[in-house]
Amino acid sequence: MPPEALSAPPHDLRLKVLLSAYACEPNKGSEPEVGWQWALQMARFHDVTVLTRTNNRESIEAGLRTLPPGQPVPRFVYHDEGGIALRLKKIFHATQVYYVLWQRSAQEVVADLVKSRHFDLLHHVTFAGFRYRTAIWGQGVPCIWGPIGGMESIPWRLLPWRYPRAWIIEAMRNASNIIQITPFHVLPVRAKFSTAILVSTLETQNAFALLGVESELVPTIGLQVEDSVPENREPPRGPLRLLFVGQIILLKGVDLILQALKKSGSTAHVTFVGDGSFLNGAKKLASRLGLEAQVHFAGRLPRDKTLAVYRDHDVFIFPSLHDSGGFAVLEAMANGLPVICLDCGGPAISVGEGCGFRVPLRSRSEVVEGLAGAVHFYDSKREAVREHGAAARKFVAANYDWNRKGDKMAAIYDRCCASAQVPDSAIPGRAESLSLNPASPKSGWMASLRKAAFSANGLVITLILFVLFGTAQVAVLQVLKNRMLSIVDDTLPGLSYAGEANAILSQSIYRLRLCVESTDPSEQHRYRSEIEAFAQKTTRDWLSYEHAIFEAEDRRLYNDLIDKRNRYYEIRSQTFAIVESQRQADAIRHYQSAVMPAYQEYKQAADALFDYNVKQGQARGAYAIGLCRVTQIAVLVLGFALFVTGFLMGFFK
Repeated sequence: MPPEALSAPPHDLRLKVLLSAYACEPNKGSEPEVGWQWALQMARFHDVTVLTRTNNRESIEAGLRTLPPGQPVPRFVYHDEGGIALRLKKIFHATQVYYVLWQRSAQEVVADLVKSRHFDLLHHVTFAGFRYRTAIWGQGVPCIWGPIGGMESIPWRLLPWRYPRAWIIEAMRNASNIIQITPFHVLPVRAKFSTAILVSTLETQNAFALLGVESELVPTIGLQVEDSVPENREPPRGPLRLLFVGQIILLKGVDLILQALKKSGSTAHVTFVGDGSFLNGAKKLASRLGLEAQVHFAGRLPRDKTLAVYRDHDVFIFPSLHDSGGFAVLEAMANGLPVICLDCGGPAISVGEGCGFRVPLRSRSEVVEGLAGAVHFYDSKREAVREHGAAARKFVAANYDWNRKGDKMAAIYDRCCASAQVPDSAIPGRAESLSLNPASPKSGWMASLRKAAFSANGLVITLILFVLFGTAQVAVLQVLKNRMLSIVDDTLPGLSYAGEANAILSQSIYRLRLCVESTDPSEQHRYRSEIEAFAQKTTRDWLSYEHAIFEAEDRRLYNDLIDKRNRYYEIRSQTFAIVESQRQADAIRHYQSAVMPAYQEYKQAADALFDYNVKQGQARGAYAIGLCRVTQIAVLVLGFALFVTGFLMGFFK
């Protein structure tokens, strides 16, 4: 139903609402689309003013010109932080730091707007994260915070331990979440400043519940469902077509998709739409798993082509380890695709019963098993693909259509204003004690630094940082130990056995040539005995080598070598039979035409296996050295990090 067809409340019932939406642009997706849509939806019911960045002005004004005539639209007020901060943001891509500065300066703008326009309600919309302060607090007006998310943490057993940079970042994020929800930190203070708190994930709601704070679950994202109504789908034929749309990064579970596809044993194909830091790693992993023929990396596509891709696939797979929204999940469901996801974050709420599979967060092997089981289910039950896809489309239309979400938010506005209870902490005169009013003489850079450096909070945070750093060091040492063990248990035995077998192989072929050229039966018998002794020795070496195989590529090279070795031995036995019949000329011809080519193939396979172990040893050694260097740098950085911790604590409050 288009917005202009919806009835608006009488003019005297329309509230004066101020929305704070740092990100607010049409047709940009993600946070900008959230800010834009909430603004349009609330303008249906109330007189809405939106405070946003000056940078968004051109896109907003272009978007307003495309709206149907007569549709209620919000008023926009544009603000940006000073020139130096803006230049630093562009140079260093320091979006989060600039966002904090923007919120600080925007608080004065909000105060002026409240004084001149007498708003009934303030609402912070974007960014939709819980970690940062907002400009709407402390104005003496009822305020709504959210929907916000971000409390989703990757379980420790699912951290990407094989990728140190990624797991360090995620471990720090996990630690930050733990610190944020402690009673002595700022989250309880921010909760007191909010008349109503809306959250987008169960994890965030549970975090507030632990602090004794009530919140309402309202997903941040939505969709114009009427814009994406597909034709009725038929059950898929041929190989099952899986689709992933998003950043190709580890936290999106790209590696889990590839491992699950291999584990499923199906002929399913998966297409990855997007790019990111793990793109090359994903390609290498697909190759190592032997999935090149089943995996296609399409890269980043324009929006119209991305929407077309949904219609060309059967099942959407999105095992993101922490994602407060998951807009691509909604697009897939609106296009009639069932979804395979993890039971966490925004997708866990979006994928309703009968709309796909939500795999529980357990150990990595159990998660891969669960994803593989879902792929196998849809591969073997094609009618379920159609049924679950139809249910997914209905679920999105009922729960995520922007117009329906607007109705729900309007009801929340009414409840919030009907209570007319402004928290004591939100009254400007009392906000000063909590240092959230920038005009307060108790605030400022030096005051924040002094408070963070010498308060109990600062000491506790410093202690936690020490514990976390020690834990990280133990984890690094464990990774280093595992890598050195792999060299000792895998690479060194491989080099030893492969090198010794290679050396004996050269001696064996030399004895065979002497045996063929000799006319003395006693010499022939002696050479053959030596050759058989060599064969027994290489057999022992290759059997020992097999016990030290831990990688798929190693296994492939070894199997290839054994096949060529058996072929060589078969031809060599034929040569011995010719020699025993005393047909020297025939034996020499057979040696040259059959034995040598088979030997060359055998030798090349042995050389390839040896070279593989050399490269593995070099790579593992380089990895261990690199990890040691990273650890040294981390120790040096720790002192500096602890030095600035107090400043950062004050800054982000």
